Amino acid sequence: MSAGICIMNRNAIAMAADSAVTVGDHAAIHNSANKLFSLSRVAPVGVIVYANAALMTVPIEIIVKQYKKQLADRVFPKLNDYVNDFLDYLRDKSQFFRFDINEQTYVLQVFSDLMRGLLGDYRIIMSSAQNNSGKPLDENGMKKVAESAVSSTITFVNGIKKRADYHFGEYIENHYLNTFVDLVKKDQNLQWLTDEQIQEVCKKSCELYDTDFDRGGFVGVAIAGYGEEEIYPHLVHLHIGGVIDTKLKYNIIENVEISESTTASIAPLAQTDVMQTFLFGINDQFINDLAQEIPKQINGCLDSIDDTCFAQDKKEDVRTQLTNVTGRIIQHMTETAGNNYMRPIIQSVSSLPIEELALLAESMINITSLRRKVAIDRNIGTVGGPIDVSIISKGDGFIWLKRKHYFERKYNPQYFYSHFDKKEEVDINEE
Repeated sequence: MSAGICIMNRNAIAMAADSAVTVGDHAAIHNSANKLFSLSRVAPVGVIVYANAALMTVPIEIIVKQYKKQLADRVFPKLNDYVNDFLDYLRDKSQFFRFDINEQTYVLQVFSDLMRGLLGDYRIIMSSAQNNSGKPLDENGMKKVAESAVSSTITFVNGIKKRADYHFGEYIENHYLNTFVDLVKKDQNLQWLTDEQIQEVCKKSCELYDTDFDRGGFVGVAIAGYGEEEIYPHLVHLHIGGVIDTKLKYNIIENVEISESTTASIAPLAQTDVMQTFLFGINDQFINDLAQEIPKQINGCLDSIDDTCFAQDKKEDVRTQLTNVTGRIIQHMTETAGNNYMRPIIQSVSSLPIEELALLAESMINITSLRRKVAIDRNIGTVGGPIDVSIISKGDGFIWLKRKHYFERKYNPQYFYSHFDKKEEVDINEE
């Protein structure tokens, strides 16, 4: 896990990222990972990567540096052209990066995420049913719990919006359906499923690949900078899932351009909760928890009130009206956070000089790292290590303000001779 941020105004872009990388389920945490890179040798374009450290088992650092090498001195008129060229590179170099060999690993990872959700629903429904009955469930009760869990998973898949440009489902069903079925049958935790339910769930899971469902199997990529014909900075933030049947599965999260009307932008990446709390006074996770808890409390309260306290057939009307209040409360909280907390910061960022822009970006990562260091929770230690900071401006290009190296510069002159052009070699030697 990690934390990164991209802050833009009309003057420049500040990008910062930590160095922590988590191995397995907190099995180990290393504080030396590289997540911030220049995407071009000559153009003012940078990239932050987060979430998975590898794309279909290939380290994302290798992919980014290989792309930079083949891009060479080419430049594009728009930042979107760099993004599209990078995505085309992933598709065109599929065999070079051996994505075809690792396709099954990616496909099964997405399927496993859904099965973990199914098992989680089953355990929650089972616990609720046992608490309500006050005794162990009989065979009929267990059957109903299994049916409810399966129904919940089917409803979940149906509720995810399908992408019109994705056509992976048929390919997945033809090539992996039998594999899915075999895996479920061998899983001791899913023995409560019948053969019919296994077939139903596995077939329905093939539809997931036509959606943006990628609970933990994606690489986050934020590309920011300037095209040759752009005077103000531009950010494209996307999630890259993987390559299936030689086609790339990715999702654009946000596309932000600084302009006459949009004077500044702050885009927290990866672990955003601490930065969101600083910027908004509240974070998305807390808002989502409230959106679930308020209706839950309302329904629990109404269920405890005798029906005779309401006019005939009016109890459900009251329930509906009170539930609608939840949406208005959440909307009011969001608007208040934007007006009272975020807007003053954005107004300040709009006029920040380059040095202050970089300081703000670094500080956002620092406060996240501090929280992860002192709070004993499931995220402890997942943000930390040296913070890499860069500034990108139209005039000066990509500039490192802070950058860690695993080697000392004075012992490795050949690195700079091989990675920089002749003019830059002269500058380096003159320092």
